[in-house]
Amino acid sequence: MKSYITFLIAASLICIHAAPSVGQTFPSPPPLLFTGMDGILISDGGMEIPIWGYGLTANGYITVPGPLLEYETGDDVNLAFVNNSPESHTIHLHGLDVDQANDGVPTTSFIVIQDEVGSYEFTASEPGTFLYHCHVTTTLHLTMGMYGMILVRHPGGVLFEGGPAYYSDAPLLFSDLEIATNLDPVQSFPFHDIRPDYFMVNGRSGSQLETGSSGIPGEPGTILSCPNGESLALRLGSMAYTLTKLIFPSELEAMCYMSDGRPLPTPFGVEELDIYPGERFTVLISPDAEYDGTIEVQSWDMVNREYVHSNFVRIRDAALNVGDTQIQNPLTLSISPNPSRDFISVKSSDGRNLADWTIYNTSGKIIAKGYSNTPSMQIDISLFASGSYILESVNGDLKSRAQFAR
Repeated sequence: MKSYITFLIAASLICIHAAPSVGQTFPSPPPLLFTGMDGILISDGGMEIPIWGYGLTANGYITVPGPLLEYETGDDVNLAFVNNSPESHTIHLHGLDVDQANDGVPTTSFIVIQDEVGSYEFTASEPGTFLYHCHVTTTLHLTMGMYGMILVRHPGGVLFEGGPAYYSDAPLLFSDLEIATNLDPVQSFPFHDIRPDYFMVNGRSGSQLETGSSGIPGEPGTILSCPNGESLALRLGSMAYTLTKLIFPSELEAMCYMSDGRPLPTPFGVEELDIYPGERFTVLISPDAEYDGTIEVQSWDMVNREYVHSNFVRIRDAALNVGDTQIQNPLTLSISPNPSRDFISVKSSDGRNLADWTIYNTSGKIIAKGYSNTPSMQIDISLFASGSYILESVNGDLKSRAQFAR
């Protein structure tokens, strides 16, 4: 069992979070969260929509949705945030087994006022997909963007004890907003009259989901891929006011294994899946060889029971990714020390940001991945198995690889 404790982090430090892959765990906790009420969401059409939300102190900006929080079954977690905004906020741990004092409901837990720090302690006792959101003036704070996803992985590369193995995770959080409310939250009318008119998957919509690039600075794209013969775990959750209906092509062989953070007694195949506000599911997909298609994400008005919008999440066989972006010499990498037992320092030679980076083992399996908006970073490799690895960095049309050993 590991203990996660969050601290205030000096602005001069660079924090890189490496997403665990099958069989790997990374003990570094996420840095302190903060809340803000002065963020901007760039819409698919280029409109600047005001948002409230959560962010990482190391980054200094809030996002919609908030940062993905990742733990492992059995972890003891101390999740802290500082309130940098003029209103009080909380973090409600939606679906997690926590005691009342740490549930984030103001009347039974506590609120965090301006410039104060709050901390929630819990044990991530069950694997699964969970959510978090502010529970102060819940309807307004949620529609303004104060929510995110929590992912608790089970060790050993399986969904749960005795459950199926899978290749990697793909968290997909569905949400929406009514633009008029975000533009003028103070004058927002009764919330039962809200009719969302902007619909998102991981905070993106429309053309932002169509290619590997989201079009948003600092945000990677949304194409999901895994090798043929492997399974991808779709971690699905809804913070929308609308009903989310997913349409799965038969070539994906979609199977639902978990609901609301618990294994289902009997997994079932899915061609369509309805996800209501606050619900979470885990669905394994196994794309056919050379598959390159989409999952349709429909939004339905629950009051009028009418279809209102569709987004599309692209899925492809990983083999089709080879050659998409040419390896070019202008972006070259240096890694030191090499070999290393604990940390490696990665640096681009020409000052370009490292952007999307991925570490593969010699079998081509993804061991860690992330995003860096700086030309240098540190990565913790202390829990990697001994052997050789390849680090790949992609910045726009430039891609470079460098080999290192542990």
